[in-house]
Amino acid sequence: RTLMTALAVLLLFNPYIRQKVTSVEQPVLVLAHDNSASIALGKDSAYYKTEYLSQLEQFKSELADAYQVDSYEFGQEIRDFDHLDFSDQLTDISSLLQTLDRRYYKRNVGAVVLFSDGVYNRGFEPELLAQKFPFPIHTVVLGDTVSYPDLSIKNVHYNKVVSLGATYPVRVTVGARDLANKKVTITLSEDGRLIDKQEITIPSNRFSKEIDFMLEATSKGVKQIDIELSGIAEEEQLLNNVKHIFVEVLDQKYKILCLAQSPHPDLAAICSVLNDNYEVDFAFAKDGVPDFGSYDLLVLHQMPSAPADFEPVKKLLEQNAKLPVLFIIGQATDLELLDKLQDAYGIKNGATNTVLDVKTHLNTSFSTFTIDSKCGEMLANYPPLAMPHVELSPSKSHDDLLLQDVLGVKSGLPLLSFVRGDRKMAFLFGTNVWRWRLYEYYQSKNHAVFDEVFSKSLKYLLLASDDGSAIYCKEEFYSNEPVVITAELRNLANELVTEPELKAQLVNKLTDETYDFVFSKRDHDYELNAGILPEGLYIYKVEAMMGDRLISASGSFSVVALGIEAQQLTADASRLRSLAQLTNGKCYSADELQQLAADLRADKRITSVEHHESRFQDLIHSRWIWFVLVGLAAVEWVLRKMFGSY
Repeated sequence: RTLMTALAVLLLFNPYIRQKVTSVEQPVLVLAHDNSASIALGKDSAYYKTEYLSQLEQFKSELADAYQVDSYEFGQEIRDFDHLDFSDQLTDISSLLQTLDRRYYKRNVGAVVLFSDGVYNRGFEPELLAQKFPFPIHTVVLGDTVSYPDLSIKNVHYNKVVSLGATYPVRVTVGARDLANKKVTITLSEDGRLIDKQEITIPSNRFSKEIDFMLEATSKGVKQIDIELSGIAEEEQLLNNVKHIFVEVLDQKYKILCLAQSPHPDLAAICSVLNDNYEVDFAFAKDGVPDFGSYDLLVLHQMPSAPADFEPVKKLLEQNAKLPVLFIIGQATDLELLDKLQDAYGIKNGATNTVLDVKTHLNTSFSTFTIDSKCGEMLANYPPLAMPHVELSPSKSHDDLLLQDVLGVKSGLPLLSFVRGDRKMAFLFGTNVWRWRLYEYYQSKNHAVFDEVFSKSLKYLLLASDDGSAIYCKEEFYSNEPVVITAELRNLANELVTEPELKAQLVNKLTDETYDFVFSKRDHDYELNAGILPEGLYIYKVEAMMGDRLISASGSFSVVALGIEAQQLTADASRLRSLAQLTNGKCYSADELQQLAADLRADKRITSVEHHESRFQDLIHSRWIWFVLVGLAAVEWVLRKMFGSY
């Protein structure tokens, strides 16, 4: 009884006990296989589609007996290994390494086996990541390593939309390999009619040159421009000698005025998302305020900045009551004057006269228009904007696309906000967005996220009518991806509805072929998956009856052939050897899979890892303490029963 009572009293003090836990983590082998089209476009394509697949399956089964094997395939995206058909039209090796680094952080990965031809056309040089990659990479060289003479159209820069009567440039980048002293002709044809050509002399075996053409937009409509290099007998592959582009000529232009306190790179960054269908004028406070009457959108960058420019801006805005405005607020903005210029936000100076470094994150509840959720990761990594310390009090309904992140604390305060009313307004509370554009190009060699955010923002502000519909469609689809269009309908109370039937008609402007669809209804919006469409430029028209109101919208998109994988068909074995050396791995050829399997089994680095961990646990939660208490009580009962004393 004394022991039992003492133990019960001890438990009242809630003591802790330390436990040592030992666990064994088995090694993991990660197999990542390139599924891009370039591997199977060479002379040995039959081998990779038949015999090689059997060898690969045998290699995987041998390893699966000894290790945990995780298999992936990559190209346009990274996915679990299913089957190889070498159909991906893009290759991003750097994204693969970043994903594996995150996914297997602090895991016992024995090795990563990378099967690839070493050719990439998205992302950045994988060698930059390999220097700090935590696992050894063994590479297997696929594809044809023999270099053949080749001509190619590497890239074409052009404007997808131009104005009638304008002269527009088309810049073609031509590459050649092992064709020194050869002459080739590059021709441009519009709708089958030759419009220009140039003859090129190739001076060396490694040749690349940008060639500029100036074309005239003489008539409205969609124009197919065919760019072709005359073939040379020595070439093995002619797929990369031809490129088709589509240009739409419109007899309409939007005019935008950027009125700024002073010249600033933000203006160039934002206007870079616009095409030739937009005409942009710049004006600065020291030069006076121009008339707003001839413009479709006004961008005020750190304006008003002084009383001298406040009155004319206010007067012109009152005269143009429906002119949309984008306010970009910075350190030079006079917040008291800005507060009087608009009625959407009450804006006052903060407690301190400081400039904050504010990062951003995507508001997943934003509903004014659709932004791809994949943009959120890039937006969160953007460098901070310079934002004056302000106090905000909204006086109208607003929808915030980007929210503030100050010192790692995500707040609900707006960074990019839209206000719906008689006048459409948007507020960007910070400057230096030009850094976003440069950062994204440094990370991914494109401006996809920046362009999506600001092009959709400007297009929303420029939309003349607001009838309750919103259609979201990319401007360009590749010929191997499905065409997906999303839409939203709002009733007169500005509520999202999905009751009406939403119909769409797509017209291929090249063939006049018509496609009729009905949107699928989702929880709060509509989606149309039109599947894979033939190459060309398409005009779409969307209609729905909401009561007695006809809701309609239209737009266009193009479907272009994707021949990037045919640009380089020679495997880059040197890159794969470099990746292996930088990570203490080895490089193998495709017929050395048996040797690779033997080396992996003999690698002493690939072994189980024993983890020891000390844990503190409440003594009262231990099961054995209950049995001790019950046992002591039982012993006392038996002893008293035996000796007859209670």
